[in-house]
Amino acid sequence: MINMKFIDEIIYLIGGMIVILFMSNLLLKLNRNMIVERRGKVFYISLKKKIKIHLKEITPQVPEIGDSIFKSSYLMGVLFIAWYKAFIQLGLSSDEANIWIWDATENALKKIPKHFVWVVKKAYIGGMLKKAESHSKKSLEGNLPQFDWKIEYKKINDNEFYLNTYECGIQKLCKKFEVESMLPSICRMDYLTSHYLKNGFLRDKTLGDGDEMCNNKFYINGECEWAPEKGFGHRK
Repeated sequence: MINMKFIDEIIYLIGGMIVILFMSNLLLKLNRNMIVERRGKVFYISLKKKIKIHLKEITPQVPEIGDSIFKSSYLMGVLFIAWYKAFIQLGLSSDEANIWIWDATENALKKIPKHFVWVVKKAYIGGMLKKAESHSKKSLEGNLPQFDWKIEYKKINDNEFYLNTYECGIQKLCKKFEVESMLPSICRMDYLTSHYLKNGFLRDKTLGDGDEMCNNKFYINGECEWAPEKGFGHRK
């Protein structure tokens, strides 16, 4: 008898690998000039090779989370782990590697055409809201894949909602692949993303900082400052 679950897992794995590799190559292409200007062409070529090696090593070990509302964040987490490992292997410190990931992501987001920002925003925010209630219910029931996020969704009004997080898939991946030093820097990416997608975002607790939860508050339409030079003491 054909084991359909096994076949589904293989399809999921292959599909995930293709998506992650595509996203990584796109991010590299968008940042090629910046990387070459800062560190030279040899560094860029070495970085590209090492990222590919780490992705091939990591991706097959990534646990499945199905069609979770956090699937895109999960795949990006895998990508960032490979990038982080590559930077460390090339001699950068943990702080330097995290800042490079910030800069590469910011540089890519800046290149989104202004008239297309709303499309990306709709996919990002709309994707969360579409299944937020059902995901929150599954979280309460304990009916989620091991590496998925456990959340509590609370709607305030048509523009504001909470997405409190009690378990984070990115944090679990960082622990699995022994790169917990990426935290809490990777958590701050929520401010970066929100700034360029023009949605409001507030939070003063994160799992990555050792708190009991991430108390994420989103404003579908709003503003969010991305100013890492000011620090993140009050904006975890």
